[in-house]
Amino acid sequence: MKTQQFFAVLGLAGLLLAAPACSDDVLDDIDTNPNRPETASLRLLLPQVETDAAFGISGTELAWYSSVFVEHTTGVHAQFEQIDKRAPGAFVSNVTNNNWSNIYATNLKDVDTIIRQGSIGSEAGSWRYVGIAKILKAYVLGIATDLFGRVPNTNALQGASNLKPTFDTQESVYASMQTLLDEAILDLDKPSAATPGNTDFFFNGDPAQWKKVAYSLKARYANRLSKRDAAGSATRALAAAAQGFTAPTEGWIFTRFTTASIGENPWYQERNDRSHLAVSTTIYDLFTTLNDPRGGLLVDTIPGGTRVAAPNGTALTDQGSVLYSRASPQLVNATAPLPLMTYAELKFIEAEANLRLGNRTAAYTAYQAAVAAALAQQLVPPAAATAYLAQVSVSPGAAGLTLSNIITQKYLSFFVYQPIEAYNDYRRTGIPALHNPEGAPPRRFPYPQNELDNNRLNVPATSPGSGVWWDDGTED
Repeated sequence: MKTQQFFAVLGLAGLLLAAPACSDDVLDDIDTNPNRPETASLRLLLPQVETDAAFGISGTELAWYSSVFVEHTTGVHAQFEQIDKRAPGAFVSNVTNNNWSNIYATNLKDVDTIIRQGSIGSEAGSWRYVGIAKILKAYVLGIATDLFGRVPNTNALQGASNLKPTFDTQESVYASMQTLLDEAILDLDKPSAATPGNTDFFFNGDPAQWKKVAYSLKARYANRLSKRDAAGSATRALAAAAQGFTAPTEGWIFTRFTTASIGENPWYQERNDRSHLAVSTTIYDLFTTLNDPRGGLLVDTIPGGTRVAAPNGTALTDQGSVLYSRASPQLVNATAPLPLMTYAELKFIEAEANLRLGNRTAAYTAYQAAVAAALAQQLVPPAAATAYLAQVSVSPGAAGLTLSNIITQKYLSFFVYQPIEAYNDYRRTGIPALHNPEGAPPRRFPYPQNELDNNRLNVPATSPGSGVWWDDGTED
């Protein structure tokens, strides 16, 4: 045994003595598995973060909770029924763990990798990728801060070098989002060493379309600050909107869902796998009161052929979809497109901003264009759309146009895929009237338990009943 140990040590010594004869490059190659690269290329990262922004961040729990809160839908089973009925302990810190992790540990981390790698890293000069990534970062940060309030930003995404980031004020996060969008517009104009092509799931790398997305988002985020700076926010929103989407055929819409089980529209997956959400009486009654053709097109029937909406706060459990209507298969199906921002939304923003500034004629023109675009997007036939728009309750004229007209129609246009924006508008304007007898919805989402466990000293002390900065003016 000792002899064997000796030769083993001798052999090891020989290897150590011989090691200097090997070049560093050879040793690096020996230690590298070519089938497991340490860094992903921009072409691999971009489709991943785009899909995640549409599916995981805009299309799942954050949207479903918002949908119940703003009464697009009613929770009729499991956690969504409990949240709808304001059950104690239903909407607490553990419900947002996965969403927070997806935002920070997955999406924003990969987005920052694209920005760094495409600007100064291994694929430097890939400005088309960098510009798109900055737009995506602004969008995802926007969802995070709109729902949670103060969030990590300047000290976030630093890995092991800073595991306990501080939380930036929402005011500063909003300024950062606008800066990212400004930088993205400039980056998209630069000559690019590489272009995304078909790895860009939205526009095949077309910089002109991405710039319109950036300007449209700038208008959205400017208008969001209506309670903080009424005139200034309107002026900035209109300046940005002028360079945003220019036709109903334009918009930022994810259209790459498939019929494969892992590639389906997330709302379709929710309906098939969980069926926790039914159409709310609040929105269905609005459709009915306004003689809105969308009530018959976007709301499905129950067995027996009737449409029955679910009352928020008092609905019976109905996972089997036999008591209450769901969104129709025309609207929610495996390959249905999922909008992140539309031309209709941009025109509603223009209408609201002009109305705030007293520009009634411009406001009414934008409002009518917004409603018409929303109807077309939501599958309403042209003749039915024309009849709908002819009603005084829908088209009151420039002198009669109110903020309630604009936000109500915008609320209807967001059904079913943009409830986060409907929730943001409700907190900002109080429109439409909600009817849950258990009380008003939360005004923010709770910080996740994982963050409280690991970074408690930096997590703001808040309650779901307190507004975010653009809502109530405080930075709690």
